[in-house]
Formats: sequence, structure tokens, C-alpha cells
Amino acid sequence: MFVTPDTGLLRSFKSAEVAHASGFERGCAPRWLRVSMILFYILVAISPMPNHPLFEAPFAGLTVVKWLGIICCGYAIYRLFSRPRVPAFFRSWEIRSFLVLLVLATASYLTLSKTGNLTFNPMFMYFNYLPLFFTTMCVVDTYERLRNTLFAAIAGELLTSLYVIREFQASGGTILRPGYIAGDANYFATCLLLVLPVTAYFVKIKGSPWTRRFCAGSVLVMLVAFTLASSRGGLVGLCAVIFYMVLCSGQARRGAIAIAILLLPMLLFAPASPLQRMLHPDYGDYVGAEVRREFWREGLHMIANHPLTGIGLGNFTAEAISEVAGEFKGIACNTFLEVAAELGIPGFLAYCAVVTGALVSAGKLRRRGMRTGDIRLQYIGQAMQAGLLGFAAAAVFVSAEYQKPFWIMTALTATIPTLLRDIRSEASKRQQASDVSVPQPSSTQLYFDDADWAPLASSTARVSD
Repeated sequence: MFVTPDTGLLRSFKSAEVAHASGFERGCAPRWLRVSMILFYILVAISPMPNHPLFEAPFAGLTVVKWLGIICCGYAIYRLFSRPRVPAFFRSWEIRSFLVLLVLATASYLTLSKTGNLTFNPMFMYFNYLPLFFTTMCVVDTYERLRNTLFAAIAGELLTSLYVIREFQASGGTILRPGYIAGDANYFATCLLLVLPVTAYFVKIKGSPWTRRFCAGSVLVMLVAFTLASSRGGLVGLCAVIFYMVLCSGQARRGAIAIAILLLPMLLFAPASPLQRMLHPDYGDYVGAEVRREFWREGLHMIANHPLTGIGLGNFTAEAISEVAGEFKGIACNTFLEVAAELGIPGFLAYCAVVTGALVSAGKLRRRGMRTGDIRLQYIGQAMQAGLLGFAAAAVFVSAEYQKPFWIMTALTATIPTLLRDIRSEASKRQQASDVSVPQPSSTQLYFDDADWAPLASSTARVSD
């Protein structure tokens, strides 16, 4: 029904916005509702910075991030009961798969886990993602909110990139792999891949010139910080992103070429870059590669010995010891391998199903945009798919199953079935309303009574005479 790029499904989204009585976008809701939605955007923006001194500071017994999450969860409950239709919580495969993964992780933690030496509780991390899914699906219920949440993610990665560049600059160039604010240089590069394609696509989408300039500048800053992080696994993920964008047609291919042109000089001439580490590894790079291979062999050995139950949630660090690094205990440096070693093959399949389900949901948004000619929906779907593919490729070289930006992006893809359901329902109502408004012929236009037939009968009689 709607086929033009500027007036495509966006009109249905806006109609759904009115139908859902979203006070935030229309500015008629109470102030605390608008503030709560802004706090959700802030929560998304700070997710790539687990070591931020402000947001991780204790406040009234909890950290600032946890208080933000509690407030946003309360707002989500209000939003759930104030909207006319309940979100389709279990329609997406990523939600179903995550629940299976949560059950497996809980059973493993209660029966096999020995995580006393870890600096965090892995079970607590999984239970944190459950309200994150709930909150995101309740509050991100319109196109505008999906777009604004993606902008918040871009702003967060931009701020993280500035921190990385500042860390390198403040050290006088002595810190060749900055990234403390994100936990680690590898984690920074891996999570950046989730947002970089979205930023590049927003540059191409027609809109406010200031928005496009902001996204263009963000791409440049992110690429500089990505180069300084010097993550070889991140470079592999970025190649996957560029390859996917090249396979797509139109603006996607041109965006991939632009990213490659901007990145290549940085990789060649930066004092430390992932390309330089691949072509000319030093002793530390060599030892790191050997340790990673040793941990991979340990992980495969664990899977072979415990294929169904795994060794227990969080136990990889306790049982994997590298002799190359002098009895060093570490992580698997492979997300999928670590999940399989700790939770067994069922946990590995559940985690893969989460990633696959997110890709499928993003693909639905992309295909809907292609069918209706709405370039914005198509590009957002493609960007989310590209980011998830890049993250998955980089996750082969780093244990990133607990990185919050990935779960936020997955939660955003889980909102897509609800969004598409609502706009289909709204489009159906608009169609019915337009059908009712069409003037119907009255009985006087379809039938003649006896008075109408009288003149015709008399004229016929005269002709016969």
C-alpha cells in the first residue's frame, strides 16, 4: 500500500505511535515519563564503558548503572500496562533461545560451577540480561524509539572511542593498545563493530544535515580508535562487515568502500595497528597467539570429555592453564568455544540460536523495507545484520559472551516482530477506514420505482402507435 521511501511504513509507524499514546515523542506525557525514556537512552549509551569511573561508582548500595536499570525497568512496567497491546515477547527466536540458555546456565551454575576466584558472577550477568530484554521490548515500541536507541548506541561508542584516543594521547603514545574504559582493547573493537555499520548507514539515509554530519564524524573517530586498539580479531570482524556490505547493493556497497578507503591509510601508517601486528608480530604477539591456541586445545578437550553438561558455568578460567605463559590461567579467547566448554553442546547451540535469531529478525526488517520501498527500514535492518555478523566473526578470537552492547543489540532485534505486527495492524485499520469512507451508491441510483418507469412506458407506447 505504501511504496515511496519518504512515506512508506514510516507513516504506519507514526500512526502506531499515536495509537499507543506515546507521551515522550509528542511531549504531552508527565515529565517523569520523558525523563525515564531519556534515562533508558543513557543506559544504552554507557553500555560499552564498564570501567567508567562515574557510572560504575557506588551510590546508595548499588552502582549508578544498576539504579538506571531499576528506574528503566519500572518505566517498562508502566509502559506495559498503559499500551493497548502486549509486546510479542516470545515471537522472536532470540528471546526463546535466550530463555533456554538461561535455564542451562542456571542448572550448570547450581550443580557444577566453582567461580569463587572470578571477579564477577557469571550467573548474575545472565540474570541481568533478562530485565534488559523486558525493558527494551516494552519501551522501544515505535520506529522513532528504535532510531533514537540506535543513535544512543552511536553516541556511546563515540564517547568510548574518544576515551580510547585520549588514553593513547595522554600516555604519549606509549600505550599502544588503549581500551581500558571498555574493559580491554579487544572488547572495545568487538563491540564497536555492532554500531559502526549503523553509523555508516545513517550517513546515507536522508534526514537532518546535522545528523548526517554527526554520523560521518563519528565514523571517522571510531575508525581512528579502532586502529589504535590494534585488535587482530576486531580486524577480522571488520572485514566480515565490509564483505557483507559489499554484497548488498546501492548505498551499502558505497559505504563499505568509503570505510575501507578511510581505514587503509590508518592501518598502514599508525604506530600500532592490527594489520601491522598481523604482518610483523613482535614477541608479545607471538606469545599471545600461542596462548590462544593452547586455550583452544584445552577447550576442545573439555568439550570432548563433557559434551552434554560442560565443565560448569565460569569454570574455564579455573581449569585452563597455559604452560607457554608460565602456568597462566585465562579465558578461552573464543566466545563460542568457551560457551560450549562450560555449558556443553546444548548451551553452544542455544547461544548460536540467539545470534541466528537476531540476524533473522533484522532480516525481516530489511525485507519489509525492500518490499515497501522504505529505504530507512531496509538500511537499519542491513546495518543491524552487518553489526551482528562482525561481532560474531570477532567473537571467535575473544570471549565476549558477557558484553552488554551485544545483548542490547539482540534485544533491539527482538522488538522488530512487535513493531511489524503493530504496523500491519495499523495499516489494516487504515485500509478499513478508507474503504468505509468511499461513497456507496444509494438505492435510488441502483433501482427505479414505478414513478420512474411511467415516462418510459408512455414514450414506448407512442412509438408503437
